[in-house]
Amino acid sequence: MFIFRWIAKVCRFVGACLNYLNKTILYVLELALIVALIVAGYSFFKTPQVQPHSVLVLDLSGSVKEAPLSDPVLPVDIASAPTGVSLHELLATLNQAAKDPMIEGVLLRLDELDKVGLASIGEIGKALDRYKASGKPIWAWGTNFTQTQYALASHANEIYMHPMGEVFVKGLASNRLYYGELLKSLGINVHVFKAGAYKSFPESFTSNKPSNEWLSSERFWLNDAWKHLAQDIENSRGLMPESIDQYIETLPTRLQKANGDLAGAALSANLIDGTLTYDQTVKTIENKLGQGKKLNFVSYSDYGQQLNTQYGQIAVIIAEGEIQEGPSQAGVMGAETLVSLIEQAREDKNIRALVLRVNSPGGSAVASELIRHELEITKARKPVIISMGDIAASGGFWISMGGSRVLASATTITGSIGVFGLAPTFEGSLQLAKIGQGSVATSWLANAERLTQPMDPRLENILTQSVARTYSNFINVVAHARKLSAQQVQTVAQGRVWTGAQAFDRKLIDQIGNFEDAIVLARSMAKLDKNASCVYLIEPNTDLGSMLRESMGEWFNPLGMAGVPESVQNELKQTQNILLQEQHGRSHMTYAHSLLTTIQ
Repeated sequence: MFIFRWIAKVCRFVGACLNYLNKTILYVLELALIVALIVAGYSFFKTPQVQPHSVLVLDLSGSVKEAPLSDPVLPVDIASAPTGVSLHELLATLNQAAKDPMIEGVLLRLDELDKVGLASIGEIGKALDRYKASGKPIWAWGTNFTQTQYALASHANEIYMHPMGEVFVKGLASNRLYYGELLKSLGINVHVFKAGAYKSFPESFTSNKPSNEWLSSERFWLNDAWKHLAQDIENSRGLMPESIDQYIETLPTRLQKANGDLAGAALSANLIDGTLTYDQTVKTIENKLGQGKKLNFVSYSDYGQQLNTQYGQIAVIIAEGEIQEGPSQAGVMGAETLVSLIEQAREDKNIRALVLRVNSPGGSAVASELIRHELEITKARKPVIISMGDIAASGGFWISMGGSRVLASATTITGSIGVFGLAPTFEGSLQLAKIGQGSVATSWLANAERLTQPMDPRLENILTQSVARTYSNFINVVAHARKLSAQQVQTVAQGRVWTGAQAFDRKLIDQIGNFEDAIVLARSMAKLDKNASCVYLIEPNTDLGSMLRESMGEWFNPLGMAGVPESVQNELKQTQNILLQEQHGRSHMTYAHSLLTTIQ
């Protein structure tokens, strides 16, 4: 009895501790909510006043995405997550700053900018050039410059860097992981059904090395993308052609001559204009712009422009993320949501044209066709302009075929006209784990989708025919939209990836152009005034879980992806999105998807 009384006391003590812990957690969450409301209220009522003689500081952080950013659920300081940058809000901000008499210059601070797609680099670069055309200067300063950061900084009139910094231009690389041998050792049998010799996504699950098709295809478009990126940097900096390649090739020798000084090597190659600390850079700007007078430096977060979501004659819809059926979620383009927004644009009599901005690696073939069909209905009543962003491949290319005209940047990643299906079975895994199984069914098909048993050859036959049929539909959709024969499309299909410039040469798009060019074309085709405004049609993000994930990133996971290379993170996330479909009763779904590895 004595021991039981002590056990009871211990249990009561543990219960009291847990109760105290629960109350503490509740109090912390309540406090966080109160702080969030206070910050939100302060932000709402506080309208920053831009003073004369101001310099706009573009202190960008996180990743550049197409869609406008959701208002953070918690203050950034609490969430401790990068807020990211909306490409379209950034473009609007630069256009506004060019016309704002209070803004006399722009200072780029890009140390915290992590990831920008190749086409987005071009979009921002052109916006910076438009700003300079207003007669106002741009400066750039960084502790260091990654290749992405430097590509943007190169559009500045002058670039300064910390004396101990470096300019890390290195070229482009594409990397991929191969799990074939691992999955076999775990007893997992991955059944692949694909149409297109270059549709290489499934090989990651069946092989331990890349195919020759993947190597040749990647090398072809990657070299073209690098050519355009390097030329853009050289033109912006006034360098001789091929200067960037020469700098990379001769870096060891240059560094030796500079006694190991990376900043000195960059300066000798004219990649930067000087080595200064940040306070010295500010003083330099004040001397040049304000004749020594103190200037007002306005941060991007205070000055940034909100997108117009009220009135306009040109509707802009952003189609970003993996394409799936159902409503849109964080990182997922839902066909249900997109179809609703396109219908809204079509039925609104005040809207005279639609610009669909596509930034997607693809996804469900069925969902892609639902979106394309809705665009086709719409273009019969008003112009539909497709503006391709960083990537419009596979399913992203499929939906683009619903437009009246298709534009892409020279470095947009597009094409990948092909289809695949994946169906893993785990009968070998059960054998390794010494687990038996049994089943009773009224027909061979009733139990054919069970993942714990070998795949029936008759089901394999069905899936093979289904993928072939979907690929044929894809070819016919492209042939009809691009006014090509099916045979002509076959020569540029097979799942092969192209840059926008290569796609233009192969008649897969109508012209090379950025988002601004798409807006100009929409005004022209709809016979609107050259100053006709745009309205962004955006589905309100009412899903609390999606808002939390988007606002707080990996905050809920204490470990997150710490220590895992970004290339691996991105590939795992894209793979997870597809394999999750297998776990939700859709194990034999057909995908028009292009798993593009991280471009570094």
